[in-house]
Amino acid sequence: MRDRRVGHAERTQVLGLLGNAYEAGVLPVGEYDARVAAVGSAGYASQLRLQVSDLPPAYAWKEPVSAGAPERSGTGRIALILGIASVPMSMCGIGLVLGVLAVVAGRTAGPADGGPRVTSALVGRVFGIIGIALSLAGLAAFYLAWRQSS
Repeated sequence: MRDRRVGHAERTQVLGLLGNAYEAGVLPVGEYDARVAAVGSAGYASQLRLQVSDLPPAYAWKEPVSAGAPERSGTGRIALILGIASVPMSMCGIGLVLGVLAVVAGRTAGPADGGPRVTSALVGRVFGIIGIALSLAGLAAFYLAWRQSS
């Protein structure tokens, strides 16, 4: 198992456990001070576990389980690229095709559980819809101009 880096929240949890152990008389003052200093400079979970490993089970640190980064597929990124490209390309008609592709690609990549609600797939879909609308407006304007000249 890889040793993961810890932040302020984890250090605060361990400091709380050490404080409880000190108040209960489990730790003498000198040892408590040394452990608090070690926790303050700890950068990894193993360093925090070491400070509470020899205490009774009531003072054990339950390391938060990280869900890990969700698997990222390239579909969201593809939808974003296609969607952004569809907007300027809408003036020549290609934006319609790129916009449709962006919307289709963006539908398969949704937000992960507990992940951010605004994803690159969503932004790609929005740009794709804008590209489609601009393409349709451009085609309609071209048709009306052609019809007026005839």
